[in-house]
Amino acid sequence: MQKSNRKELSVQEIAMLFYNSRSERDFSRIYLRLQPGVFYYLRELLPDVDDRNEAVATTFAKVWSKIDQYDPYWNFSTWVYRIARNEALLMHRSRKNTYSFENMAERGINMEGKAGVCFIENGEVDPADALYDMVLEEIHNLPEVYKQVLTMREVEKKKYEDIANELGWNHNTVRTRIRKGREIVRSNVAKRDPQLLKNFHNEL
Repeated sequence: MQKSNRKELSVQEIAMLFYNSRSERDFSRIYLRLQPGVFYYLRELLPDVDDRNEAVATTFAKVWSKIDQYDPYWNFSTWVYRIARNEALLMHRSRKNTYSFENMAERGINMEGKAGVCFIENGEVDPADALYDMVLEEIHNLPEVYKQVLTMREVEKKKYEDIANELGWNHNTVRTRIRKGREIVRSNVAKRDPQLLKNFHNEL
C-alpha cells in the first residue's frame, strides 16, 4: 500500500482553522490533540482525578466560548494551558483555601519547582506567578527554532522522546535546543528583573 505524503497538521495550524471557522469539527480536532496534555499538566495542581476532569472540561468550554479573545500572535497551546492553570487556581480559591505551602502540601499538591502555583493569604498573586508569566512571554519571544521545542517541553510537559518523534529530530538536537532556549529565557528574565529570578533560581 502506498504511503500518504500528507503531513499531519500542527496544533497551531488546527487552532487557526478553528479560530477562523468556529466550527465544531475543528474544535473537536483541537480538543483531541490538546486534552491529554492539559490533563497531564494539571496532575500536580489537581491530584484528584475528578477535580482534574472538571477543570479540563471547564477549560475547553472557555476555549470554545472565548476563542474570539485569542490573539493569533501568541501560541495557541500556551493560551489553552494558561486557561487550564487559572481554572485550577480558581477551583482552589472557591474552596476557601489559604494557599499556603503547608495547605497545598496537605492536599497532595507538589509545590517544589512550580512557578505560579500559589496565592498569598490576602488574595494577592504570589511573586512566583509573575515569574511564570515572564517566562511564558520570553518563551514566546524566542526564535522559532527554540520556541517550539521549549513550549513542548516546559508548557506541554512532553517527554524528550515524544518531542523528538513529533519533530523528527534526534534526541541530542532536542536536548541542545531546549538547553539553549532555557539559557536565552533565563538571560532575558535576569535582565528584566534580576531579583525575581534570584528568588526562584532553580526555575528553568
